[in-house]
Amino acid sequence: MRIGLVRHFKVNCPHKKMMTSEEFREWSEHYERAKVIKNKVEMYGSKWDICYVSDLPRAITTAKEVYSGHLHIDKLLREVDNAPFIHTERIKLPFEVWHVCGRLAWYFKSKSQPESREGTRKRINEFLDKIDWSQENILIVFHGFMLYNFQKELKKREFTGEKIRRVKNGVLYQYVKEDPIRETSMPELGETEIS
Repeated sequence: MRIGLVRHFKVNCPHKKMMTSEEFREWSEHYERAKVIKNKVEMYGSKWDICYVSDLPRAITTAKEVYSGHLHIDKLLREVDNAPFIHTERIKLPFEVWHVCGRLAWYFKSKSQPESREGTRKRINEFLDKIDWSQENILIVFHGFMLYNFQKELKKREFTGEKIRRVKNGVLYQYVKEDPIRETSMPELGETEIS
């Protein structure tokens, strides 16, 4: 069994270098609606039996470029919200600080974040528990931070693949799991009797 994970194309949503918390929140809302910058995704000749995709426009646009069949749209695949970790009225911080500290706040279970670490993990496993496992090759198109966390849950379910530290836009990451039925159906060397 094989699962392919693809992060959506890069989003065309420039940002100011320095922002207040409200400006970061406004930028985040704009990012949700912004157009993507399409690029060619190397799919290595893979054939996918089914494709699941987040319900956010940037993921759907990407999925239509990499998969020609029916898309199974699922809001469980949405990106983890990254809210301002503190409220500032006049004080501006670099964009990178807002972004990184929001993710750290999520990791350390800060109430500033709309979804907890446990909530994200639960959502991923809810999705994994309901998909069609009768399909041999499953493609999933969604978001960077979700993909980073998703790979960890796949490995707990005995899938093997690249350990991703930085998720790139428009890149296919593949994970495989050996089918124990197929493995046991093949005779081991030395088992065949010669008459």
